[in-house]
Amino acid sequence: MKARRGTLVAVGLVLALAFMANVGSAAAPDRAAGRIYGDDELWATFVTTDLKPGPERSFNLLYAFPGTSLISVTDSVPGDVDYRGGRWMVFAVSFVGIEPTQFTNDADVLYHAALGHLSISTEPVGYVSCPLFSL
Repeated sequence: MKARRGTLVAVGLVLALAFMANVGSAAAPDRAAGRIYGDDELWATFVTTDLKPGPERSFNLLYAFPGTSLISVTDSVPGDVDYRGGRWMVFAVSFVGIEPTQFTNDADVLYHAALGHLSISTEPVGYVSCPLFSL
Protein backbone atom coordinates (compact mmCIF):
# COMPACT_ATOMS: atom_id res chain seq x y z
CA MET A 1 0.00 0.00 0.00
CA LYS A 2 2.87 2.35 0.86
CA ALA A 3 4.53 1.63 -2.49
CA ARG A 4 1.31 2.48 -4.32
CA ARG A 5 0.93 5.74 -2.36
CA GLY A 6 4.54 6.63 -3.21
CA THR A 7 3.90 5.94 -6.88
CA LEU A 8 0.78 8.11 -6.86
CA VAL A 9 2.66 10.94 -5.17
CA ALA A 10 5.47 10.66 -7.73
CA VAL A 11 3.00 10.68 -10.64
CA GLY A 12 1.23 13.67 -9.11
CA LEU A 13 4.50 15.57 -8.79
CA VAL A 14 5.46 14.81 -12.39
CA LEU A 15 2.07 16.02 -13.64
CA ALA A 16 2.27 19.17 -11.50
CA LEU A 17 5.76 19.97 -12.77
CA ALA A 18 4.69 19.36 -16.38
CA PHE A 19 1.72 21.69 -15.90
CA MET A 20 3.89 24.41 -14.35
CA ALA A 21 6.45 24.13 -17.15
CA ASN A 22 3.70 24.45 -19.74
CA VAL A 23 2.23 27.51 -18.02
CA GLY A 24 5.64 29.15 -17.75
CA SER A 25 6.33 28.69 -21.45
CA ALA A 26 2.85 29.55 -22.68
CA ALA A 27 2.82 31.68 -25.79
CA ALA A 28 1.38 35.16 -25.73
CA PRO A 29 -2.33 35.24 -26.59
CA ASP A 30 -3.24 36.12 -30.19
CA ARG A 31 -4.59 39.49 -29.12
CA ALA A 32 -1.19 40.45 -27.64
CA ALA A 33 -0.16 42.26 -30.82
CA GLY A 34 1.34 45.22 -28.96
CA ARG A 35 5.00 45.40 -27.99
CA ILE A 36 6.89 47.00 -25.09
CA TYR A 37 10.62 47.06 -24.43
CA GLY A 38 11.93 46.54 -20.91
CA ASP A 39 15.39 45.63 -19.67
CA ASP A 40 16.56 45.27 -23.31
CA GLU A 41 13.94 42.61 -24.00
CA LEU A 42 10.89 42.84 -26.26
CA TRP A 43 7.59 41.82 -24.64
CA ALA A 44 4.12 41.19 -26.09
CA THR A 45 1.11 43.00 -24.62
CA PHE A 46 -2.43 44.23 -25.13
CA VAL A 47 -4.32 47.00 -23.35
CA THR A 48 -7.04 45.52 -21.20
CA THR A 49 -8.44 48.75 -19.79
CA ASP A 50 -7.77 52.36 -19.01
CA LEU A 51 -7.28 52.99 -15.31
CA LYS A 52 -7.94 55.90 -13.00
CA PRO A 53 -5.02 57.59 -11.27
CA GLY A 54 -3.96 55.99 -8.01
CA PRO A 55 -1.00 55.86 -5.66
CA GLU A 56 2.26 56.10 -7.62
CA ARG A 57 3.62 52.98 -5.93
CA SER A 58 0.84 50.91 -7.54
CA PHE A 59 2.09 51.67 -11.07
CA ASN A 60 5.21 51.20 -13.15
CA LEU A 61 6.41 53.79 -15.65
CA LEU A 62 5.81 53.48 -19.37
CA TYR A 63 7.52 55.86 -21.78
CA ALA A 64 5.53 56.34 -25.01
CA PHE A 65 6.77 58.12 -28.13
CA PRO A 66 3.72 59.83 -29.71
CA GLY A 67 3.96 60.73 -33.39
CA THR A 68 6.49 57.97 -34.07
CA SER A 69 6.31 54.27 -34.79
CA LEU A 70 8.69 53.57 -31.90
CA ILE A 71 7.88 50.94 -29.28
CA SER A 72 7.18 52.12 -25.72
CA VAL A 73 9.72 51.41 -22.98
CA THR A 74 9.01 50.40 -19.38
CA ASP A 75 10.98 50.59 -16.15
CA SER A 76 9.94 47.13 -14.92
CA VAL A 77 9.11 43.69 -16.33
CA PRO A 78 7.85 40.37 -14.94
CA GLY A 79 10.43 38.97 -12.56
CA ASP A 80 11.50 42.38 -11.25
CA VAL A 81 10.65 42.85 -7.56
CA ASP A 82 8.96 46.18 -8.32
CA TYR A 83 6.80 44.90 -11.23
CA ARG A 84 3.17 45.91 -10.62
CA GLY A 85 1.49 43.32 -12.82
CA GLY A 86 1.07 45.49 -15.91
CA ARG A 87 -0.32 48.68 -14.34
CA TRP A 88 1.29 51.68 -16.02
CA MET A 89 1.55 55.43 -15.65
CA VAL A 90 2.19 56.54 -19.23
CA PHE A 91 4.55 59.44 -19.90
CA ALA A 92 4.92 61.08 -23.32
CA VAL A 93 8.46 61.40 -24.64
CA SER A 94 9.43 63.77 -27.45
CA PHE A 95 12.78 64.04 -29.20
CA VAL A 96 14.48 67.40 -28.85
CA GLY A 97 18.18 67.02 -29.58
CA ILE A 98 18.35 63.76 -31.56
CA GLU A 99 16.48 61.96 -34.30
CA PRO A 100 13.82 59.52 -33.07
CA THR A 101 15.67 56.49 -31.77
CA GLN A 102 14.37 53.17 -30.49
CA PHE A 103 15.38 52.68 -26.88
CA THR A 104 15.10 49.27 -25.23
CA ASN A 105 15.47 50.17 -21.55
CA ASP A 106 14.46 53.00 -19.25
CA ALA A 107 18.05 53.81 -18.24
CA ASP A 108 18.81 54.94 -21.80
CA VAL A 109 15.60 57.01 -21.92
CA LEU A 110 16.51 58.77 -18.66
CA TYR A 111 20.15 59.21 -19.74
CA HIS A 112 19.14 60.96 -22.97
CA ALA A 113 16.57 63.05 -21.11
CA ALA A 114 19.34 64.21 -18.75
CA LEU A 115 21.45 65.17 -21.78
CA GLY A 116 18.55 67.26 -23.12
CA HIS A 117 17.90 64.96 -26.08
CA LEU A 118 14.41 64.05 -24.86
CA SER A 119 11.55 65.83 -23.18
CA ILE A 120 9.41 63.69 -20.87
CA SER A 121 5.97 64.90 -19.77
CA THR A 122 5.98 65.96 -16.13
CA GLU A 123 2.59 64.38 -15.50
CA PRO A 124 1.25 61.05 -16.75
CA VAL A 125 -0.74 61.31 -19.98
CA GLY A 126 -2.66 58.15 -19.09
CA TYR A 127 -3.01 55.13 -16.86
CA VAL A 128 -3.47 51.69 -18.41
CA SER A 129 -3.48 48.03 -17.57
CA CYS A 130 -1.66 45.80 -20.02
CA PRO A 131 0.08 42.59 -18.99
CA LEU A 132 3.44 41.59 -20.46
CA PHE A 133 4.07 38.23 -22.11
CA SER A 134 7.47 36.81 -22.94
CA LEU A 135 8.17 36.40 -26.65
